[in-house]
Parts: sequence; C-alpha cells; structure tokens
Amino acid sequence: MKQLKKLLPANVKNTLSVCFATVILTLSGVATAESTFDTQAVKDKYSVRDYVYAPMPERGYNYYEIAKDTYFVHDEFEHMVFFVTDDGVVVYDPKPDVSPFVLKVIPQVTDKPITHVIYSHHHRDHSQGAYLFPESAELIANERTTKFLAIAKDPKRPMPDTTWSDSYVLETGGLRLEFKDLGRNWHSQDDTIMYAPQQKILFATDMFHADAAPWIHFGESSDPMFAFMLPGILLDTYDFEFVIPGHERIVPTRAHMETYKALIADMQKILFEVVKSPAFQKSAEEAAKRYKDGQDHWEYKESIMTASNLCASKFIENWAGRVRNANLNAVENCQTMFMHQIILDP
Repeated sequence: MKQLKKLLPANVKNTLSVCFATVILTLSGVATAESTFDTQAVKDKYSVRDYVYAPMPERGYNYYEIAKDTYFVHDEFEHMVFFVTDDGVVVYDPKPDVSPFVLKVIPQVTDKPITHVIYSHHHRDHSQGAYLFPESAELIANERTTKFLAIAKDPKRPMPDTTWSDSYVLETGGLRLEFKDLGRNWHSQDDTIMYAPQQKILFATDMFHADAAPWIHFGESSDPMFAFMLPGILLDTYDFEFVIPGHERIVPTRAHMETYKALIADMQKILFEVVKSPAFQKSAEEAAKRYKDGQDHWEYKESIMTASNLCASKFIENWAGRVRNANLNAVENCQTMFMHQIILDP
C-alpha cells in the first residue's frame, strides 16, 4: 500500500483516502446495526411462560421482531414468520388462521412487495393460507409437498412455482435461507428443515410445543422413532437462537428444545424401568390367567395400557410444573413410545 501511494498523484491519494475511510465507516455502521439487535430482550419478554397467559390485543393477534427485519406474528395458538429483505418480503408457512394477520402486519413494517411464500408441508392447517398471497409471489415447496398438493387439487393450496429435493438455498435481497430434507419425517409425510443462518433461526414445523408437554401421540407423528431422535440431531447440527415450530404464541428458543430433548430421554428411561418392574410383570401374568378367548389380543392390549399408565404416572410426577400440561396426553404419549420403543422399533 505504501509503495502504491508513492506512485500516485496527491489528488488521487486524497480521493482514495476518503473512499477508504467511507468504506470503513460504512462497514462499521453495518456491524453496529447488526449487533444492536437485542436477542436476549426478545427471549426475556416473549419466550417465557408469562407471555402464554398474557391478554391478547383486541385485534386478535400480536407481532414482534425476533431478529433484524424478521417478524413473528401469532394469534392465540398459531404463529408465522416473515422476513423483510432488500427486494421484498419472504413469508414462511402460510397458515390459514394467521396469514390474514400477516397480510395486515406487512404494510405496517414495510412498503415492499411479497416476493416469496414458502410451504413447510402439505397439511391444511399450514398451507391453506397460500391463496391469500399475491400471485406474483414465488411459491416454494419440497418435491414431496408438491406431490401431495397435486393430489389435493385444493385452490387454497396453489401449486408451487419452485420445487426442490434433498437441499436448496434461497438467496434474495441479502437474505439466505437453507433448506434440508433429512430423509425421514417427524410429523407429516413431507417434513423439511429451513435455516436462516444470519438470523440464527431454525424452522422445524410441528416438531414440538415450547414449554409444554408433547402434543398427543408426539404430534400425531408419522415416524415416532425419528421424532425422539430429532432434537439431538438439530441441536448438534445447527447454531440457532430461536426455533419456529408453528404453534404456541411464544417464540421457542434453543433452551426450549434442550428441555424437550431431556423430556423425551426421561420418558424413555421411565418406560424401560416400567417394563422391568414387578408391577408390570404381575399385570402380564394376571392377564394371561384372566382371558381365554383371544388371549393373545387381551394380553397385548393390557401390556400396552399397563405400561402406559405406569409410565404416565411417573412422567407427570417428574414434569409437572417444569412444562405446561404435563398430565395432558401423558398416557397416550407413553403408549406411542411403548409401541415403538419397546415393541416395534427397538
């Protein structure tokens, strides 16, 4: 650099110095702007149990920023996220209940057009809001989602403009979104992951409920064994502050997923202890004596129900107060885990 300055005329050197200083100040300003977003403040206000029970605004929805130019919109139980980019707005998971609210919020934060709408999967409660968005917006979906939408032929779920498989990257207006098909499902038949690395936000739709016990049958899981493994996989693979599953009014954090992982591990531990317990063994012996017609059927059913009830009782004892609704669906979730962890998929 010093040698270059010696060869340049004074006026050129001055111009370069001004330009260099401007670049440094600009970059510093960008870094400052990015670093001033208070992620912890969002967690302290909107990722806590108190917010679940806080009164909703009369309009029926609320919204807040969870990262720079990234907005979380929710009603009593559902939520969606959209990004404001240099070129326009990118919307994820067009839920029919929340999409009308998203369309009200967007003009309040930007005058830019909606450029992209992204399907999370084909289930109606996550996709039947797609028709509400402008036809000019690019609809994006995984190839399996596209196949289900083709079968449905639902005007509220328009066919995608862009279909991807295995992995995909969307770069638009300074935003980068990374998509991944993990090869197995945890909820539907076409689950995929989306990750926003700049914002450190992970999208894993219908994976879990923050600060709550699992939905019945682990979210009506299509592959419970993978659902049990998923928290560990995601925590080991992605660096994220927030995770977006699509339900609950609080925005889940990495800590919420860690709690969910611990909850699953504890239920597994309880269940393995139950099937070795004298109470379970005695119940199986009594069932064998009690039934003659269809004996195998009755023994099988009673073993499932006995294990599930014993498991649920201990699970509730361990988790009441640590998560919401610990007693709700405890028997059904222990039953799902027993069927797959003990009987079908060891």
